[in-house]
Amino acid sequence: MKLKSWILPILMTLFIVILVAAFYSASWFGEQYTLRAEPFDPFDPFYGEYVMLQYPDLNAVGGTYEGDIYFTLTEGPEGFAVIDEISENPFFGAISGYSYGNRLTAPQLEQFYVEQGLGPQLESAVELQVTIDVAPWGTIRPVSIAEREE
Repeated sequence: MKLKSWILPILMTLFIVILVAAFYSASWFGEQYTLRAEPFDPFDPFYGEYVMLQYPDLNAVGGTYEGDIYFTLTEGPEGFAVIDEISENPFFGAISGYSYGNRLTAPQLEQFYVEQGLGPQLESAVELQVTIDVAPWGTIRPVSIAEREE
């Protein structure tokens, strides 16, 4: 009977450990990229301060893509991430996102929650950089956001 009383706590602990490991695995096994970013709409009264971002370097060059898209990143000549490979079909290591016009984005890249009071400062900066970790299987983990110094 004592074994049954330990099963649920062990399973719950194992579940939490798996969740934490899944979150940090992008940093442990992945590549780190820095993206040029531009903020807009920095405050939501229900969710707090966040910075909604768009990325000028994530452009679909050489093709017209609409809707769901899959892409990988590489470091460009200026040190910021650019599109490496792009497809309308999923492939291993691809970041799942979508295209509108010639711009690409992914759900994990659109919003970056920041400390209270930092949102308006980042919005006024206009030029930002976002550092992300990308796992080999395409999962994104946002790491930091800062004003870009060029």
